[in-house]
This record gives sequence, C-alpha cells and structure tokens, in this order.
Amino acid sequence: MKKRIIVLVCTISFFSVQAQRCLDIKIASLMNVLKAPANAGQALKECTTSKNTYGMITISDYGTDQKALDTLISRTTVQFSINAVPNGMAGMHAPNQAETDAAKDLATTLQSMTPEQQKEWAMQVAKDKMANPQAASGEDPSNMRLVMETHDMSIRQFDALNNEFSAALTALDNAADQKIHAVAKGDKSKCPTNQVGMYVCSCTNALEAKYWKQVVEIRDNYNAQKLSVYQNYIPKIQSLVTSIDNNVARLKNGDLLKTDNAKRMLYSAQSSSFARAFLITSQCVAGIRKTGADASVNKLNSDNNLYDVSCSK
Repeated sequence: MKKRIIVLVCTISFFSVQAQRCLDIKIASLMNVLKAPANAGQALKECTTSKNTYGMITISDYGTDQKALDTLISRTTVQFSINAVPNGMAGMHAPNQAETDAAKDLATTLQSMTPEQQKEWAMQVAKDKMANPQAASGEDPSNMRLVMETHDMSIRQFDALNNEFSAALTALDNAADQKIHAVAKGDKSKCPTNQVGMYVCSCTNALEAKYWKQVVEIRDNYNAQKLSVYQNYIPKIQSLVTSIDNNVARLKNGDLLKTDNAKRMLYSAQSSSFARAFLITSQCVAGIRKTGADASVNKLNSDNNLYDVSCSK
C-alpha cells in the first residue's frame, strides 16, 4: 500500500498534463475512519473468522473497521487518479501518444525506486515548479502565496512529521520483535507419546498456549505503546490536514486560481496531503489490529488443543 500510494501521488501530482480542480473532500473528516482496537482480544473479536477441516479457527478478514479503512483509501486514490486524467471537456485536450508513453515510462521508473528515492524525486520536482517564474505569471500574488504555503505543508512539513511518527513506531516494532524472538518455546520431547511415538496433543498444545500467551502479552504491551504514539501524532496530523483543507476551500478548490501551474500545484498539495495523512496512520492501525488478532487466534487455538494438529488425540 505504501509504495503504491507514493507512486500514484508522485505521478498524478506532478505529471498531469491538464490543470485539475481539487476534489470536493475534507481529508480531516475522512480520517475519522481510522480506528484501532484496544488489545489483541478485541482485535480478534472484530475479525471475521471460520473453521478449517481440523476445527482450527482461521481469520478470513480483520473486520469491518479495517475493510472500511482499506475501501476509503482505495476509493479516494482512484478518485484522485481519475480526476488527474483529462476528460475531453471543452478547452481540454486528450493526451497525445508521446505524453501517454512518457507517463508510462515515468510510472515504471518510479515503481523501481525506493520510497526514499521517490520522496527525493517528488521534492525536487516541487522545488523546480516553485522556482519556475511562470508559475506565478498572471496569478494573484496572495492566492499564489497561499498555494505555495499549502504545497509546502503537504510535502515538506508533512514528511517531517511522518518521519518522526514512523521512526517512533519502527523502534517499538523492532523492540517487540526482539522480545518475541527471545521467548522460548516448550520442549515437546518431554511430552508423553502414544504407541506410535506421536506426542500427546494436550501436552504439545499446552506448550504452544504458554508461548502464545507470552506473545499476546508482548503484543498488547507494545501495541499499547504504539497506540499512545499514534494518539500523540494524530492531532498534529489532523491539524496540518485541516490547514490544508481550509486553504483549498479558501481557493474554492482551485476555481479562484487563474493559471494552470497554480491549479496543478494546489491539486498536487491536496493529493499529497491525502496520501501522507493515511500513509503512516493506516499502517499503524492495521499493524496493531493484525499483530494482535494473529497472536490472539493462535493462543485460542492452542487453548482448544487445535494449534498443533501433528499430534495424538
């Protein structure tokens, strides 16, 4: 998801051949769909589950909250993509073959880049556009200043905030992984066996249950810390998004702008703001939900003597 959104935003923000009107959305309001479960048990309760042929509980999906988040990101990403394509209206021209081929080549190049390289590329294109004297030619100076301010918030300020947020989450993820890696699994060789040498399920699953109990506790501990970090950064992100939303509204979604360059820059700011608003936040929420639910379902199956099925009933 992360790389796909960055590639899309870079492509539609800086390579659109026509000046586009911003979408009629409030990104800050869209962020209300971001919801994280309180703990691993709650995460599992929210999931859609089923049972396989062994009677083991399996997760079909991670619940309505996660599906709503995924759907919102996918739907809005598509809206930005469609809106960036000329639609043949009066005064607009369809892209010629050279423009189409160039767009495809650019998309291929961007997909081969790392996220860091994509960000550097996007920042350089943004700087080039703002340094272009034609960008402000014929534009109301106050409107142009607002456009440039919005564009700066959507990329430079947002990246600085997201980088801090991401670093804090990565540190917690690494610490959790190290803790889990250090948890020792029980020695099944000490379990009783049946006539053909198979370990007894009640014993092997009890060992698994002990292991997964510790994993659930570690996940709950570190996911609670991640949620605390999330709750610290989400108001900052929403404040930045609200400022961008308000600036877009002040410019009537670009209708008050006269030049194509200014309209393109404002559209770039809005699309970039959407991508960055959901980039780290959605990964954080999904990570809390999925790691918690996965650990919890393994613990539940162990408790029910179903996690280890290569044993003797």
